[in-house]
Amino acid sequence: MFYLQRDLGGPTVFVATRLGGFAALSGHDVRSMVFRVLFFLLLFVFCRPFSGNAVDLGRSVQVHGFVSQGYLDSSSNNFLAGSRSGTLEFTDLALNVNWVPMEELRLGSQVFYRNLGNYSEDKVILDWAVADYRPWDELGILLGKVKMPMGFYNEGRDSDFLQPMVLLPQSIYDETRRDIYLAYVGGGLHGNIETGSIGDFDYHFFVGKTDFPGSSVLAESAEQSVQSLIERNSSLPVANRNPDIPLVSHSSKRESDELYGGALVFNSSGSGLRLGASWLHSIMKTYVNHASEAAGVNTIDGEFVFSAEYSLRNWLLAAEYGENDRKSTMYDNVTLDGPSQAWYVMVCYSPFDDWTFSALYDEFYRLKHDKKGAAFPQAPSHAAWRKDFALGLRWDLHPSLTAKAEFHWIDGTAMMLNMYNDEGPERFWNYFAAKLSWTF
Repeated sequence: MFYLQRDLGGPTVFVATRLGGFAALSGHDVRSMVFRVLFFLLLFVFCRPFSGNAVDLGRSVQVHGFVSQGYLDSSSNNFLAGSRSGTLEFTDLALNVNWVPMEELRLGSQVFYRNLGNYSEDKVILDWAVADYRPWDELGILLGKVKMPMGFYNEGRDSDFLQPMVLLPQSIYDETRRDIYLAYVGGGLHGNIETGSIGDFDYHFFVGKTDFPGSSVLAESAEQSVQSLIERNSSLPVANRNPDIPLVSHSSKRESDELYGGALVFNSSGSGLRLGASWLHSIMKTYVNHASEAAGVNTIDGEFVFSAEYSLRNWLLAAEYGENDRKSTMYDNVTLDGPSQAWYVMVCYSPFDDWTFSALYDEFYRLKHDKKGAAFPQAPSHAAWRKDFALGLRWDLHPSLTAKAEFHWIDGTAMMLNMYNDEGPERFWNYFAAKLSWTF
C-alpha cells in the first residue's frame, strides 16, 4: 500500500551499534522515553474507540490528530539533534479541527508541537489556519496560514501516515527549513480542472509572506553570522572598516518582504502517473539592533521543483528535481550567489498491505556550477555536496498505528549547520532513524 500523496489540510555491527546508542542515553532521556511510552499507551486507550477515524463532533465538525515518537542515532556528525550518542528528541504532536458550515466553505486549523533537538521552538504553535471557499471544483479561494505547494509532498509532510519513510528526501524537503517552507500567510487560488479521459489538473497559486518562528536554529545561525561579520570588521584598521556594521549586535530578526508562487499537477486517468511543477519567488530581510534598514537580504529569484510519480500494482516510483536561484548579502557583502541543485529517486515496494520497503538515492549541491566547492576555499570541499543512499521499512501494525525504520549512508555535509558540530563535520557519515506514529 502506498501513501505518498498530498494532504490539503553489515547488519550485526549495525544492531550492536544501535543498541549501544540506546545504552548511552542519559538519565533525562530515559525518563523522557518512559514518559512518552506512557503517553502513547494513554493515547491508545483514549483513541481506541475511534478505530483510527476522526473524532466526529457533528455533521460539520471533525477533529483529527497524531502523535509520533522517533529515535535518531548518527555516526561522526550530529544530525538534527545531538544524535551521535542517540537521542529521543524527535517528537511530534498535532491536533486539527475542520468545520464545514456550508457546502462551499471549509474552515480549519492545526496546533502543532515539535521537539527536534535545537531545530524547533519546543512549544505549541499554530501550524496552519485556513478558510477555503470553493463554490466550484474549478475555482476556490484560500485565506490564512496555508500549506505551501512546493513539490509533491510539502503540504502533507506533517502527516506521517502518508509517507513511506521517516523523513522525506532532504535535498527537496530540508527538515532544518521546515518552518520557512511549510506554509505562507496570505491568499491563494486553487482548483481542479477536468480534461476528459486524459485526466485532470490541480493548481494552486498564492501570494503572501513567510511566518518566521521567533526562535529557531536558523535564527541562531543567522545571529552567529552577523556576530562573525562584526568581529571581522572590528579587527580591521579603522580606516578600512565598514561604517554601516555596528560594533556589537544586541538583537536581530528576520522578516518576509514578499512571497509568491504556484504549483500545477497533472493526474492521469487510470495509469497511476502524476506530473507536477512548482515555483516560488521570495525576499527575506534581516534587521540588526532594530535598525530601519536591512542588514541582510536573501533573494530567491526563482525556486522550482519538477515532480513525477508512477504507481503500478505494488510498486511506486517517485522522483523530483529542483533548483533554487538565490543571492544573499550582508551589509552589501555577497555571501552566496547562484543556484543550488537537488534531485532524488525513490522506489517503494509493498508485498503486503501492511509492509512497505523503500530505497532512496538523494543528491544536493550547494551551488550547481561549483559542485567541488572551489568558491569557498575556507570550507572543506565536502561542504559543497550531500549524497544520500537509504533503505527503509514501514510496518502498519494497525490502521492508525505505524512503525518505521531506515538507515542512511551519506557522503558530504552540505545543508548541515556547523554550529552543532564544533570540530567540523566529517565527510562520510550515516544515521539511523526510527519512528512510531499514532493517527486518529
